[in-house]
Amino acid sequence: MKRVLYFIACILITLNIVPARAFAIDDDGKIDLYEVFSNKEDMLKSEVGSQVYKWSMYLPDDGIIYKSDNANFFYMSTASYQSEILLEVSKNEERLSLEDMLYKLENSSRKDNYPVWGDRELYVDIVSDNSGQRYIKIIKTNTFYDYYTVEGSGNEFSDYVENRIYIENDYIYNLSVLMTGDFYKSHEDMFDKLINSFKPSYDNNTYIKELSDRVSTKREYINSIYGWKISLNPYWRAQGIENGRNQNFRALYTDEELSNEVKAENIDNSVIQEGISVSLISSADIGESAKEWAALEIERLKDNYDSNVYKILKYNRENRRNMDAWRVTVTFNTMTNNSYVKDNLYIIGNGYKYLVSATIKEDKYKDSAKKSNIETMLESFELDSNYLSKYLGRIASSESFYNFDSVKELRTKKYDFATQITKAFDVSKGGSEYETGGTNDEDKVSAYEPISHIKIDMTAGFYGNEIKNTVLNYTGKYSIDGDIAAGLAHVKIKSAEVKGAVIYKIQKEYDINAVKALSGPAFNKVHNLESLLNEYIYIIKAGNDTFIQSVTIPAANGTGKNKDRIQKLQSDITIRGINYNTDEWTEHEISGF
Repeated sequence: MKRVLYFIACILITLNIVPARAFAIDDDGKIDLYEVFSNKEDMLKSEVGSQVYKWSMYLPDDGIIYKSDNANFFYMSTASYQSEILLEVSKNEERLSLEDMLYKLENSSRKDNYPVWGDRELYVDIVSDNSGQRYIKIIKTNTFYDYYTVEGSGNEFSDYVENRIYIENDYIYNLSVLMTGDFYKSHEDMFDKLINSFKPSYDNNTYIKELSDRVSTKREYINSIYGWKISLNPYWRAQGIENGRNQNFRALYTDEELSNEVKAENIDNSVIQEGISVSLISSADIGESAKEWAALEIERLKDNYDSNVYKILKYNRENRRNMDAWRVTVTFNTMTNNSYVKDNLYIIGNGYKYLVSATIKEDKYKDSAKKSNIETMLESFELDSNYLSKYLGRIASSESFYNFDSVKELRTKKYDFATQITKAFDVSKGGSEYETGGTNDEDKVSAYEPISHIKIDMTAGFYGNEIKNTVLNYTGKYSIDGDIAAGLAHVKIKSAEVKGAVIYKIQKEYDINAVKALSGPAFNKVHNLESLLNEYIYIIKAGNDTFIQSVTIPAANGTGKNKDRIQKLQSDITIRGINYNTDEWTEHEISGF
C-alpha cells in the first residue's frame, strides 16, 4: 500500500493533478471496473481507453480501475502483473514538442521543491516505437524504500518504473508503469506487454472498454432533499456533493474536446466558468412574488454595475407549473472581447425561493444550437414537493432580521479612527493591532461589501515623518503605472489644512471607454474590468499620528451611486470624535511629487 501511495503522490505532485473521485467501492475497498461500469459482455474486453482523449491500452483480467469522470486521469493496478499504471492527459496549450518537454523536465529537475519524492533516473531519451511513434522514454527506480532501509539495501527492493511522454492529437500523454523490482527481473516480457500496449489513439474496436462518458441521451437529476429536478444534456454532470442546497452542473468536455474545434487564440476563457447552478436561497415570505424578487435584483444590478458593462436581454414572467417564475437574462462584458450571458430564473414555490442560473459565453449564446442546449435544461427545471425532505424546515435569510441599508460605525480600536458604513459591509479585521518595528505601531480595521465589491481599509498609527512621505508611497507607483501612462486611468490629487491637520485626497479611476477602445477588434486584448481597481485614498496627518482610509472598487462596479457612497465614506471620517471634512481643496499634478 505504501508503494501505491508513493506512486500516485509522486506523479500528482509533479503534474499538479487533482485526484478524481472513484465511481464505486466494493466491501474490500477495491474499485472494480466491471461491477461499476459494465454489463456481462464487457467481461470480454481486453483493452481500455477514451474516445474523447484518444488513447487505449491493454486491460488485464484483474485490472482494478480508478479514473476521473472524463477519463483524462487514469490509474490501474493488477496483481497478476504486480504493476500499477498511471496516465494523465492534458491539453498541449503551449504547442510543445517532445524536445520542448524534455527541456522543461530538465529545468524542473533543477528545482529543489520536492526533496523527499526524488527519482533515480537510469535512462532518458527521445525514441521511436516500431510504428514510428516518437516519445520521451525515462527509466527510473523507486527511491521510496531508501528512506526505510539501511544504506544501499533499498536498491534490492526498488520497483522498476518506466515513464513515457507522448505528444499527439494536441494532447500531452504522461504514462508511468511501475512493476515490483523482484518480479520484473524474471518477467520483463510482461512489463513490455503492458507498456507497449499504450497507444495515443482509439480505433473503436469491440474489445476496448470505453471509459469516457458517452451517454448520448438526456438524464434526469432529482434533488430529493430540496424538492426539484432538472433534465441534463449528454455529457453534463453534477459537481460536488449530491442533493446539495447549492448544486452546480458542468459539461464534462469542452466543445474542442468533443468536436476537435480549434480554440480561439488570445482569449482567456479560464475565468468564465460556464454551467448551470440551482440554489435554494431561503424560505419565501407570505405574499412574496418572483416579480418583486427579480425587480430587486435588477435594481441592485443597475446600482452596482456600470451601464457600459451589461445589457438586459430579457425581463419577463415564465409560465411554469406549480411555481411563480420570473426570468432575467443579462449580457456582461466585464471582460473585454470575452463577454458572457447570465440567464437567471427567480422561482418561488414549495414555500421557498430558488435561483436557477446559467452562465454561457456570448459567442455560444449567439449560436442557436448551443444556446438551445442551455435553454432546454433551464426549461426542464421543475419543483416537485414529493422530493422535499421531511426534515427540511425554515431557511432564514439575514435580510429577514435587519435592514442592510441601516448604518453602523467602522472604527479602529486604539486610535478612534472611524467612518459610517451600512450593515451590508462585513467587518473582517475589527481593531487588530500589531507592531511594525520601532514606535510605528498600526491600528487597523477592514470591511467589505459583497454586492458592490467595495473594500475599505482604515489604518492609524504613530508616524513622525511629513505627510508628503506617505503621499509619495502612492504617487511614486502611479508615476510609473502603465495604465495611467496609456490614458486608461486618471489620477487626481488634492490637499487641504483643517483644524491643524493636513489632508490629502488621492484618486485613481479607470476610464471604461478608453479601456474598451484599447481592447477593440484592432487590438484584440482582454481586460478584466472586475480586476482593474479604482482607488480612493484619504490621508490625514494630525500631530505625529497618520490616518489613512483606503477604498477600492472594481472599475466594472464604479457606478455614480457607488462613487457617491465612497465620497461619503471620506466625508464621514472622524478622529477621536472630530470631523475634518472640508470643501476647500488645492489641486496638485502628479509630476509635482
